[in-house]
Amino acid sequence: MVGMDTAQRLRLYYEACIPMGLLVLGMFHYGFPPFDDTTLTLVPGLLMCIIITYYLYNRLSSNTDDTHVLLGTQTSMYRRRADPGRMWGGMLVPLVMFALNIGDASDEKHSVGLGACGAWVLSVAMAWTFTVRLSGLSSGCSWALCVAGILALALAGPWERGNTGVHVCLVAMSAIAQHMGTQFVVRKLPRSFTLGEAAAIAQGICLALLDLAAQLFTRKQGLVDPQHMCVLVLEAAGVGTALIVCVLYMAPRHSQGVSVKDTVWMCVAAGAGAGFTTSIIAFVLGANPMRWIVLAVLGSQTGRIVLIYWFMLMACATAIYAWCAQTPTSSSKLMLHIKRKSYHILAVLLFAPAYIATPLVLHIGFTIALCVFVCAESVRVLCLNGWGTQMTHFMRRFTDARDVGLVVTAHFYLLVGCAVPVWLDNTRGCVEAALAGVLALGVADTCASLVGLRFGSIKWPATVKTVEGTGAFIASLVVAVECVRWEKGFGYDTASGYDEMPGYGLVGSFVVCVAMGVLEALTDQNDNLVIPLTMYAAVKMLIHSDTISWVSVVVVAAMLAVPLIPHSALIQLHSVL
Repeated sequence: MVGMDTAQRLRLYYEACIPMGLLVLGMFHYGFPPFDDTTLTLVPGLLMCIIITYYLYNRLSSNTDDTHVLLGTQTSMYRRRADPGRMWGGMLVPLVMFALNIGDASDEKHSVGLGACGAWVLSVAMAWTFTVRLSGLSSGCSWALCVAGILALALAGPWERGNTGVHVCLVAMSAIAQHMGTQFVVRKLPRSFTLGEAAAIAQGICLALLDLAAQLFTRKQGLVDPQHMCVLVLEAAGVGTALIVCVLYMAPRHSQGVSVKDTVWMCVAAGAGAGFTTSIIAFVLGANPMRWIVLAVLGSQTGRIVLIYWFMLMACATAIYAWCAQTPTSSSKLMLHIKRKSYHILAVLLFAPAYIATPLVLHIGFTIALCVFVCAESVRVLCLNGWGTQMTHFMRRFTDARDVGLVVTAHFYLLVGCAVPVWLDNTRGCVEAALAGVLALGVADTCASLVGLRFGSIKWPATVKTVEGTGAFIASLVVAVECVRWEKGFGYDTASGYDEMPGYGLVGSFVVCVAMGVLEALTDQNDNLVIPLTMYAAVKMLIHSDTISWVSVVVVAAMLAVPLIPHSALIQLHSVL
């Protein structure tokens, strides 16, 4: 970032203010008061937020080359023409995990696996070590801060007393695993992710694996409630899918054509993955998972209607896309956007009605879809059975400049952006939070892209996004959120722990939608990933709340006013510190 102008620095700073401001608002409102054991786990997160704020602006205020990358990687391994997104690597997962704790009516002492508070502590540990290691401090100082943060979180976390050594090992393991996971993602899938995206993905995978490991060690057989089962199926299916990819990677390569050996390898991989997934679930619960899944999906009339609806819609969509694949490729930028955003519209038609009808079926459907996507992309990358070239030719019709790496990430981010809020909500009934990805990507992002490309003329500073597109994003998202609230009875389910609060209304919805519109305009990361997760957190923190602490408002206002401080004063402050 040599010679970075003021507009670029301000764009990155105010982009960072959105997730950091949300975390500050949430911490002050939900963490102080009352002062309980959970509050102790929020303090390191607040300190981390303040440190990132100061460090980020200090670095952006200097015209130094931002070539500092994760140890063991090179600049050429990251996605090009995008800022590193280190702030998102240190903020996104802790922000989402903090929001997950809001409105969680479950008893942490009787929870299965890590629990919401345990996941929050581990996410802070991973984000803390990620941020400190990239802070530019000396090696000794950064290691000392990492160790201090790990010990503080292990001792102050919401754990059962008397197992301090186990807690220290768990927190340290999470920090090391996220570092190794980020390295693996960047090195094995080059030019597919920014640093922040790779770190967020690695942190999410590490949390899922640690939660699954905790369930394996704390088996509660006979406990087959829908929330627990959905999470266990997701995590076990993820491990089974990883096993399938490993088996496919060991398959012998063939240059072209259909191969019997490739077909055998694919069948063996599928059988190994399915068998391993079923064995994990059966070991933890002592129950037949396939029977539960079949009954959950086909045991009710609503589930059967949703399956028929999906089948008919996918048949029509497949016919349309097959026809598009046979037509000559248009060089028009507008036509490319229409093709890409047609998937977003399809996502709305597939997911929104299904969630309103039966969230459990959609949860299971997302899990199966992600496994299928990962396996199909592995077959494409490895060119098994001669399908790789055909799949690549088809998918490149819908890609843009961000899909230049080894892996085509557009469809993954769309699926994950829609699925993660549903997985996190986990049938609790917070409909606006659960459908955050569907509404933000399927409705708002589509309107913003098409309106901005067709009618946009006023561009935001240091970005290609237009003010008209942002206006369309905000307006369409407000309408979509209000329609969902009206359809679901304003999104409250008292049986799930959400009571109607007097502060909820159009104002709170409008604030969230404006923040997401500004973020969509400013961010250089993949908006299909950061916007749905940030909106999920914003809905949980701002909409489902009757009041906001004035102290948090003052802190956020101070963050927004930092760019007004003269650069010379910042240099003097830095020299003093």
